[in-house]
Amino acid sequence: MTTFAWGSARREVLAATQLNSIAPMLSNFFLAAYALINFSVFHASVSKSPGWRPAFKYYNAWVSLVGTLLCIAVMFLMSWWMALVTFFVVITLYLYVSYRKPDVNWGSSTQAHSYNSALKSLIELNRVELHVKNYRPQILALTGLPGDRPPLVDFANLITKGLSLLLCADIVKGNHSQRAHDALTRKAYHWFTKHRVKAFFTLTEGDFEPSARAFMQMCGLGKFRPNMLLMGYKSDWQTCDKEDLRQYFNIIHYALDRYLAVGILRLQEGLDYSKLIQDEEFVPISSIDKKAEEEKMRRNQSTGQLAQVEVVSEVPDSPFCSPLLEMDPEVITPEPLPESVVCGVKPSKSKKKNKNIPDMYLGPSGEPLSEVMWDQITRFRRKQDKGCIDVWWLYDDGGKAIVSRLTLLIPYILSTRSQFSGCKLRIFSLAHNKNELDKDQRNLAALLSKFRIDYSDVIVIPDIGKKATEETKKEFASLIENFRGDASDAANGKAVITKTELHTLREKTNRHLRIRELLLQYSVDSTFVVMALPIPRRGVVSAPLYLAWLELLTKGMPPYLILRGNQTSVLTFYS
Repeated sequence: MTTFAWGSARREVLAATQLNSIAPMLSNFFLAAYALINFSVFHASVSKSPGWRPAFKYYNAWVSLVGTLLCIAVMFLMSWWMALVTFFVVITLYLYVSYRKPDVNWGSSTQAHSYNSALKSLIELNRVELHVKNYRPQILALTGLPGDRPPLVDFANLITKGLSLLLCADIVKGNHSQRAHDALTRKAYHWFTKHRVKAFFTLTEGDFEPSARAFMQMCGLGKFRPNMLLMGYKSDWQTCDKEDLRQYFNIIHYALDRYLAVGILRLQEGLDYSKLIQDEEFVPISSIDKKAEEEKMRRNQSTGQLAQVEVVSEVPDSPFCSPLLEMDPEVITPEPLPESVVCGVKPSKSKKKNKNIPDMYLGPSGEPLSEVMWDQITRFRRKQDKGCIDVWWLYDDGGKAIVSRLTLLIPYILSTRSQFSGCKLRIFSLAHNKNELDKDQRNLAALLSKFRIDYSDVIVIPDIGKKATEETKKEFASLIENFRGDASDAANGKAVITKTELHTLREKTNRHLRIRELLLQYSVDSTFVVMALPIPRRGVVSAPLYLAWLELLTKGMPPYLILRGNQTSVLTFYS
């Protein structure tokens, strides 16, 4: 600011040789600089940052504030119009820097103030009992590294859209150093920044079930914690290890027991693209672990041993050097590839980012992806074709009608996004009585109106208890053929389906077979399908039978979300 003022003054003096004509401008810019310095000092003081430790014995934050106000007052007393010009220049420069967002970290007091504000807001939120009108789906998504399952991350982001919590979780097998964890975390946040996803990331080590349990128990702060678990459909349930199948099934149980909503997303082409696309930022975990182990050994050595090592190796390593300085920075955190390399396009002089760069993802060897695969990966980033979002708002059997209102809320949220702006909601429900279809349809339409949810059609299904066709029965039999077993196998903990289980759950199985036939009749050409997740009765239904039900409901269908609420009201009649 001061340099700019001196440069302008010098040019004015050389041109007009009249110093008095530019004196107000010089003085105003100097006063503006002093005012900003005083205010910065005051702001650093009120932010209560431990890093702000002024050395002046008689320093007082309020004196700095008074100095700021006095500088501004003198500016207007000297020349009010020049003071306005100075303010305009300062604000313009501030807005320009804010818009450009330079990749530097000044350690400004604004960061400390942001921390204080966030902490204060979280504490205040924890003191308030949340109301149903303020309900937001806060998602814990088991995505792995975000770059491995882009469609799952994009779908979760489509629901939250920066307006509620999205926490992506990764489970790493084996034991790794903290530096490896930090490198993977930086990689995830770099992916979020590049793809404009507003989310948090966490990871842990171990098997799937205990790690997922840990996420559900520990993630979040107070009221700012997930209330919904989102994961991908286990498409390899028929061929995977039986222990993996059991853990997947147990996680659904555990989430419902903790009053978390559960959502399972299925795309027919799958969600995992880790082996089909190029890793944008490779993290050599083994090298990082090796470096960390070497540093740990050096740190544990005595001073005498370290001196001997230095004499023998003649390497000027100092125990006081930062480990980050001693390690190869490319091993700790690889430098991001230039945008021209990652995207496969030449850098554009225009600063406006193109959202539809066709080579944002590349093949494993760096080759451009086919148009089909590109469309599959970016399914939830591009605008969907005009069609219907079918909502199968079904009652759960068990003696009373239990309906998950979250099964209505999530499709409504999707319909408000630009990607699904051309899609209408179509609601399917079950009839209470075959002879009262019109009444049930009117009641459901009235209920949706009270919820203020726009829909295009309401369809009431009258014959859900009808016997399924032989073709559907054969299809289901083929799914469970490899899991048939007897009671002794089940007693030994094997994942089998016994005759007793099939007989006990024959009505519920027939219900799912009928829903399968209705789905093929009504929803096979829809844009998106949302259905209530069947409740897995503990000790009643086995893991392979439950996954067979889900397979039958979702096989060969459009993008499909199976959803179960958390026994919490999420919709209200009142605005």
